[in-house]
Amino acid sequence: MMSKATHEAIDGRLIEFRAEDRAVLNGFLVGHRKSDKCMIYVHGMTGNFYGGTLQFSIAESIRKEGFSVFSINTRGHDAVSVIRRGRGRKADRFVAGTQMERFEDSALDIDAAIRKLKELGFRKFVLAGHSTGCQKVTYYQYKKRNRSVIGLLLLAPADDYAIYRTDLGRRFGRTVMFAKKLVRQGKGKEPTKLLPWHFSPRRFLSAADLRNVEGRIFDYDGALREFSSITTPICAVFGKKEEYAAKPVLEYLKILRKKTKSVDFVGVLVDGAGHSFRRHNEVVSDFALRWIRTLSGKKIKMHEIVELHSKFPLALLGYS
Repeated sequence: MMSKATHEAIDGRLIEFRAEDRAVLNGFLVGHRKSDKCMIYVHGMTGNFYGGTLQFSIAESIRKEGFSVFSINTRGHDAVSVIRRGRGRKADRFVAGTQMERFEDSALDIDAAIRKLKELGFRKFVLAGHSTGCQKVTYYQYKKRNRSVIGLLLLAPADDYAIYRTDLGRRFGRTVMFAKKLVRQGKGKEPTKLLPWHFSPRRFLSAADLRNVEGRIFDYDGALREFSSITTPICAVFGKKEEYAAKPVLEYLKILRKKTKSVDFVGVLVDGAGHSFRRHNEVVSDFALRWIRTLSGKKIKMHEIVELHSKFPLALLGYS
């Protein structure tokens, strides 16, 4: 989901990077020139590297700790996008975007961003995702077990499967069966007005069928097998007014805390905030800075849940 908010000008560099399958993507790098640490920020459905304000607010905050932020496009950026594959005369193009992306390909995109940043001198990385970006960064670390990734920041890791079930109600089962029929007919890759959000059948089923990793990765009624296998430090943040939650978000955080094998886990509730954290950027960014500091040598076991209020200094919560 993409925020409609605008943001003030911020200094940075537009950077092109190429995935293993030659897909060419872009991102915006903000930060500390002498840093070897970088946060990679991954957008949600229909999002892109420049939409919204939260990633840039976080960048302004964590640069105090010597961190840069690389806000990237995955090939699923925007509703529909055209991705170049290769360079020069031999380059071709394919249509992607949220409506047609293959979820598993996001691991190629994140891997490519890390490789590019290593070329630029970075060595340690935090993977941050918003909305469906949470599924992508979690899936990446589950698959890759990348030792240079020192933390995961999950911003509104909602249950997309539950969202689909809630939105479609009694039509959910019929819609899933219809999408599977289109796939069997060889029509799985094309967007259609006959499915919600004009998704392709394959894209719809990616989150609407629990046999697919995207659908089950934050299925809070399930085993959370992929999430539970990750030992990297994790910070999960929800707004208390999360509009896409199928159950109270405190329950989501309790489930994550129970299931995690992370060496450090902290769950955060932001009072008054919704899915996009609009008007709560500052308090989220301030906590992100304090959490980042725990990754930089301050060894604290934080298997806990805290609630943030803009009127209460974080020092009172022990995160000064």
